[in-house]
Amino acid sequence: MEREMPDLLWKEIIEDLFEDFLNFFMPKLYQQVDFSQGYEFLDNELANIMDKTLEGKKMADRLVKVYLKDGRENWILVHLEVQGYYEVEFSSRMFKYFYRIYDKYNKKIVALAIFTEDRENYKPNSFDYDFHGTKLNYEYNSYKILEQREEELLKLNNPFAMVILAGLYTLKSKGQDELRYNFKKKLFRLLIDRGYSRRKIYNIFEFLDGILFLPNDLELKFRDDINNNIGGDEVMSKELTNLYQVGKSEGKLEGKSEGKLEGKLEVAKKLLEKKMDIDDIIEVTELSKEQIKLIKERN
Repeated sequence: MEREMPDLLWKEIIEDLFEDFLNFFMPKLYQQVDFSQGYEFLDNELANIMDKTLEGKKMADRLVKVYLKDGRENWILVHLEVQGYYEVEFSSRMFKYFYRIYDKYNKKIVALAIFTEDRENYKPNSFDYDFHGTKLNYEYNSYKILEQREEELLKLNNPFAMVILAGLYTLKSKGQDELRYNFKKKLFRLLIDRGYSRRKIYNIFEFLDGILFLPNDLELKFRDDINNNIGGDEVMSKELTNLYQVGKSEGKLEGKSEGKLEGKLEVAKKLLEKKMDIDDIIEVTELSKEQIKLIKERN
């Protein structure tokens, strides 16, 4: 079963690698940001100004407060959207977010939309309004993963290039499990060889493992391959990775079948704490909706 790129994974990797993210997409802004003052994700604030009609739709939107080195502008807001499906009114929603954020904070705003879906010629980057002499044009930064070139991403040292490459490989291998397996193995090798910090390797691996989802037999083959030929057994211990869960369900990592259900329940609990959609939790853990609802009620 083909999976869409989970929004939760995009939201988390942007937060985990935010400095690399900003340097990748907006290097000029990156040079102006004073990271010594830290930065703050304002997702709760963004949720409060979200259009109520959009509730329940899958979106990976982030709002980040960053401080500039220029004392004249105390801080700015970075509005980020990761869009994984076709939406006719996407630009209208981007504009709504802009004017609501601006009205609330009265600060400078930079907006970026990242399109992760595979629809060609879908890359909106502006909202236009024209009615009897009243006109408005709102433009925002737009980036489409499908348009990127593998060889160019491989040249980059920025760790976030590996995130984009994982997204590109996911699109290229849709419905082709063996190709996806090879892409996944290649990415893991790149993570190890490039000498990133252990934290970054863990975070990027969790992301690529989540979107380059494989059938159980190939997931186990991948586990054995990286364990025997590449190394990195510690990475497989992350409980929220597909690799860990498949191995666990097959008795490869923990051995005792009586621990399978307990492990799935624990993972479901953690995913609920991360506010993952129930349908996605069902797909990852293979638990029933009733079991997950019971976990939710108990916590």
